[in-house]
Amino acid sequence: MIAIISGMLAVLFYSLSTLLQGQSLTRPTVNHNKVFLFALLALLAHLVNVVTIIATGAGYDFGFFRIATLFSWTISFIVAISSLKKPLANLFLALFPLAILSIICALFLPSRYDPLTNIDNGVLLHILLGIIGFSLITIAAVQALLIAWLNRELKRKHFTNALRHMPPLQTMEALLFEIIWAGFFVLLAVIVSGFVFMDDMFAQHLVHKTVLTIISWGVFGILLWGRHQLGWRGKTAIRWTLSGFIVLILAYFGSKFVLELLLNRV
Repeated sequence: MIAIISGMLAVLFYSLSTLLQGQSLTRPTVNHNKVFLFALLALLAHLVNVVTIIATGAGYDFGFFRIATLFSWTISFIVAISSLKKPLANLFLALFPLAILSIICALFLPSRYDPLTNIDNGVLLHILLGIIGFSLITIAAVQALLIAWLNRELKRKHFTNALRHMPPLQTMEALLFEIIWAGFFVLLAVIVSGFVFMDDMFAQHLVHKTVLTIISWGVFGILLWGRHQLGWRGKTAIRWTLSGFIVLILAYFGSKFVLELLLNRV
């Protein structure tokens, strides 16, 4: 019951925050404090929901939809807190609806995952770093899509009210690479901690995740080198960012989706 109530409250507050943020693109009189207040209430309710559905009496349930809603909370939390100092509030329009979807799926779709009862502290650190790293790269991917849209509208000279309330393109690109740098170092910590704390990072059930995570980290490393040495920006930066994100999402969710939802295995 607690999971359902907290989940529905989170859905309500996320919806209100998204609605107000959308209105702020055309109505500058919208109170941004209300946008953040509803976002904060949504995050609090979502956190209760996440803890309730993952930390069960039988152990930790890291089923597909449970882990998806944990990721969505982490992503939303990072963006909301960062929006206090960085121009990230427009990402609410894309990320909060995804959080709503993840909550609904986690509440009403069954989990076939066998809960874990004992987790070593080192493994827990590895999992935590993985969640943060994936969240940062997801934020970077959404930011890259927003930059792509803004760049297209500017080239077409579609100067709408929404466009006028967006930060300058240069500011958004600088912010994108700040996020990528953070994600790059956290992914490195994920890889290192995996080799330190996991029994075998190339075991059959982990090899795909290990290899794809390393590839994704390499993609972002090349992107950052290209930015520093060759001045990569615009479409090139966007393509590399989205490519690295796709590889990473395959690492975290690809096999999990196939095993749990298609093959009914864990």
